Parts: sequence; C-alpha cells; structure tokens
Amino acid sequence: MKQQLSSAVNPAPANQPFPVSSTFYFLILLVGTVSNVLVSAKWGIAGFAWIAPVCFLFFYRYAPMKRKFLWLFLGFSISSIVSSYDVAPFPIPVLIILGIIEALKISLIYIVDKIVRKKSRLFVSTLFFPAAFVVLEYINTKIGGGIWWSIANSQFSFQPMIQLASLTGMWGISFMIYWFASVVIWILESVYAGRSYNTGVIIYGSVLGAALLFGFLRLNIKQSENLKTVRVSGLSVPVFGFLENVYKDFCGKEVMINPRSSIVSKELQSVTSAEIPFIETVDTIKFRNGFAAMHSINDSLFALSQQAADQGAKIITWSEANALVFEFEDAALISRASAFASKNKVYLLTAAAIIHPGKITPGKKFLENKATLFGPDGRVLNVFHKNNPVPMAEASIPGDGVIPVIETPYGKISTSICYDADFPTQMSQLGKNKSDVLLLPSGDWSAIAPYHTYMAAFRGIENGTTIVRQASGGLSAVTDYRGKVLHSFDFYKPGAKIWTSEISIGHVPTVYNVIGDAFAYLCIKFTVFVLAWLLVSTVSSRFARKRRDVSIA
Repeated sequence: MKQQLSSAVNPAPANQPFPVSSTFYFLILLVGTVSNVLVSAKWGIAGFAWIAPVCFLFFYRYAPMKRKFLWLFLGFSISSIVSSYDVAPFPIPVLIILGIIEALKISLIYIVDKIVRKKSRLFVSTLFFPAAFVVLEYINTKIGGGIWWSIANSQFSFQPMIQLASLTGMWGISFMIYWFASVVIWILESVYAGRSYNTGVIIYGSVLGAALLFGFLRLNIKQSENLKTVRVSGLSVPVFGFLENVYKDFCGKEVMINPRSSIVSKELQSVTSAEIPFIETVDTIKFRNGFAAMHSINDSLFALSQQAADQGAKIITWSEANALVFEFEDAALISRASAFASKNKVYLLTAAAIIHPGKITPGKKFLENKATLFGPDGRVLNVFHKNNPVPMAEASIPGDGVIPVIETPYGKISTSICYDADFPTQMSQLGKNKSDVLLLPSGDWSAIAPYHTYMAAFRGIENGTTIVRQASGGLSAVTDYRGKVLHSFDFYKPGAKIWTSEISIGHVPTVYNVIGDAFAYLCIKFTVFVLAWLLVSTVSSRFARKRRDVSIA
C-alpha cells in the first residue's frame, strides 16, 4: 500500500520528454505565441484562447532543451508586447516594461505548476493551473487596471460559454479554458505512460457539458416577464476637426487626422500637443478656429439629439466626453440640455469633458469626465464623474465609486463611463441595485474595437442588466442580460453617427449577484493550500533526507 501511494504521488516518468525532436517543441512554442496574439484585443479570436495555454504548458513541461524557461518567458514577452501595441494607450517603452512584468508573472505559474506535477500525477493536480490563473486575473483586476487582460473576454462569440459569468463571474470562464489545457496535457501524459485517463475525461467533460447546457438554456429560455420596451438613441460627433483646427491655430499648418489613427501614433500625439497651450491660455483670438470647432461640436450634438427625439427616442445618450466646454461654459451647457430635455420630454444623458484652464503641471487633474442625466421635466437627475480614469492617459478627476440608480417609468437607469465597466466588482452594484439598464458613454479607438464593447457586455451577463454602450471611435451596441446584441452601430460607417432602436430592458436576477467573487476566492484558497502543501512537502523531504544521512553516517 505504501509503495502504491508513493508511486501515485511521486511518478518517475511524469516530466520526461515525449519522443519528439526539439524542432517540434519550438514549433509548439511558436504556435502558442501566435495564438496568444490572436486571442488579444486586436483580433479576439475565441478558439485560440483554448490553444495557447496547451502549447505553452506542453513546451515547458516536456521540452528537453536547456534554459527553456527563457524561451517560455520570451514567448510571453513577445506576445504581450505585440498584443498591447496600439491597444494600451502607453508609449512603447512602457509597453515593453509592462509586457516583461506580465510575462514574469505568467511564467511563475508555469514553474510552480511543473513542481506540482512532479509531486503528483493525480487528476486533482490539474486544478492548480487554472486556479492560479484565476488568482492572477483577480489580482490584476484589483490592482492592475481592471479585467482587460482576462482570457475570458475573448469568448464573447462563444455565447453558451459566457453565460457562466452569470454564475461565477468571469473567473469561471477563465478557469474552464486553463483547466482544459491542464487536462489535455494530463491525458497526453496518461496515454504515454499507459495509465487510464477515463475518469479525468468524464469529470472535465461533465463540468464543461453542464456549463454549456446551462448556457444554452439561459440563451433560449426567457427569464423575465417584466422586460419593458423603450426607444433609445445614441449619437457621437467626431472631434477630429476640433483637433485639426487647434493645431492649425497653434502651428499655422494644415493637418488631416486619420480617424483610425492609433492613440499613441506620432501623428495624433503631435496634434494633441497643441491642446496644452489651448487649455492653458484660453486665448479666443489665437485659437479662434479651435473655439469655433469646439462650439460646432456642441451644436451638432444637440442637432443630432433633436433628430433622435423626432424619431421617437425616449432615452438619448451621447458618447464619452463628446461635448467640449471650459469650466466657465458648463452652466450654459447644463441650461441648454435642461431646456432640450424639457421641450422634447426625453431622458437625455449628456457626456462632456469639462476643462479647467490654467498651467498644466505633471499629475494635475484639469478635466472632469462627466455624464449628466436630465429628466423629461428638465431636472438634473444625476451627475456622474468617471470613477476610473485611464492611468497615464486621462487627467480627469475620479468619481466616488458609486454607480447611481435613477427610478424612471422605463425602469431603473444607471450611468457610468467607458473604462469603469472594466472593473467587475465595482460594477456589481448594478446587480445589487437591480438596475434595468446601464447607459455607458464610451470612447474607443480602432485597435480596441469592437473588443472593448464586447467586454462591457459581460457586465450585463453578470448583473442581469441591459447595457447601452454609445462609443465614439468604435462599436456602439445594446446588449441584453445574456450578452445578446440587440442593436449595434459602427462609428466608422460613413454619415452621421446616430442610431435609434426599440429595445427591451429589464433586470434578471443572477447567482453572481448573490455570491459575487466567491469562485475567485475559492481559487485563491485552493492555490494557497497547494503552495502551503508544496512548502511543507519540500521541508519534510529535506528533513527526512538529513535524518537518513545522519543514520547512515
């Protein structure tokens, strides 16, 4: 019996390489690296999320070459940097540093996982790999900029799978993907060693099958009789003309901005640099074209809003920070929006960048990224400031962390802004407050569209809420409590940037509303337990070895 237990816990062949050439292993590493890129925000191809971890895990466990950790680390670093380029609003040196840090964190999981596999070949050991990645994603979400880099985001097109978010949040989806890799490698090991793998296949297959069955049922069975129908409109006015005119006033040169330019492109950076003297001086003479273009944007927003109201829209939302006003003009914008809402008997969500003029110094917050909801009687129902300004890219004053709830005849309306939706725990207020619809003014750029819009849809699945995401520079979409797209509009489509649609809104209770991040906490506890087990096991082995050496001596 003792010999059998020893064999189960310390299998000699568990980490021996398969009988294939080193070239094959490098090819596997290459496939993993490319897959990691293709699953990122630029492409978001769901299937590659299931391939990449299998390749990396196979390579690191069994490749016979020396220094394979460096090769693994290189693969992660390259894929992280390439995936982030044009996506993250940071300069290349910062992307490289962040990519290296992330690669180190990921590589550490592979190192510890290999140690776990040396200690045990039992099927339960396959749980460490996915649990550890859930822990990493959870930590990144809390202190590393939100849920942006979760592998679960890539699965939007896999609709039955993403319904799991209504139970476990994003964590369950990520767990199933990484567990798949761990199970596949465990099966390959078992086949190579001549061991039975039926139990493992049945366990994983049953869990995956149950998740997909749940997803299928949730997608196809109506869960609420309380859904209400309302006509909603979203609109944006491009700001490129404003930037071109500010640059012309400052430099005396004509420039034409490509609407699909990267946010960190030299072209756009040189143009936006002219905004600094525009903000600091508030010189209406020198920047007369810039001021005229700014006021033209605001006029166009109200003109499109009138068009939406004429089309029967009862709720109208602008895209993030679309109105541009200096602090001393804010009262006039509020008065104008109030009169508009009262005249047309609509709910109007204005989204404005309120500029505080003066000398710009490092770290100074000189903007308010603000969304104001007006009722049909013209009253201001809520003023919301973006809770999570984008780090290193947005000099705006953060909000108080609260997601408001406004009672209306159409249900409970909540408001937030763009990047806020990348923080699932904060957005869980939607479910707790039983919000029927979230109005989410947003601003994207070509490299992250439509990926960022689909990311926001997960907050609707988690909290049983309809999401209305009006985005400049990307895809605007209305998604329901299942993440189904009810309506969408592409910003880059020629013509006026306005859409109007009859949509269903309403709140559907979810398990995630009740248990929150309990699944993530379970993964944290399991990971800590395994690490403690490894520590105790290692210390015990060394102590036993010393005692044995002493007894022999």
